Amino acid sequence: MSELIISRAAAPLEPVGDGWTVEGLAVPYDHETRVSDDGTNFYMERFAFGAFKRDAVAGGRWVNLFEGHHGDEGERYLGRCVSLREESSGLWTTFRINRAHPHAEAARSGELTGWSVSARVYATNRERINGREVVTRLSCGLSHVAATAAPQYAGAGVKVAREHVETVAGSVTPRADEIRAWLDEMRRGS
Repeated sequence: MSELIISRAAAPLEPVGDGWTVEGLAVPYDHETRVSDDGTNFYMERFAFGAFKRDAVAGGRWVNLFEGHHGDEGERYLGRCVSLREESSGLWTTFRINRAHPHAEAARSGELTGWSVSARVYATNRERINGREVVTRLSCGLSHVAATAAPQYAGAGVKVAREHVETVAGSVTPRADEIRAWLDEMRRGS
């Protein structure tokens, strides 16, 4: 079992609600990225759909959002996972931000929108395609997600900052629905 760290860049934030819950793409699927384990030898890497299936089914409650990968976990703790799901595009995670962290505002406002994951790799397929080595990660276990200002890879990170909604609630975004209704009333009244 080896430890793998993947970094990704993020699209601009879409602020909705109070912004203390952030959702994003932690690992894109079937997207080849040039990587190196030692800084010298490069290869293409991709994650197959279903690579994090066991974690997604279990819900990911053990997964934390940290500021970076190294240092004291207590000082780096930015939030806890409230949702983990797989879609054809990749592994999506939702974290509730710890407001007490000194960089909580940066994590929700767009300064730390790049995400990098630490994962245990259980199964890998290596093949040569068009003369280059391609490593496909087939089965992995997510250890943590790190928020970063300057990620290494493109394609993943915070996509939306929104208010936290319990999964048993009737509406996915009740506060946003109220705001939209209020804005519609304001437009009609103007």
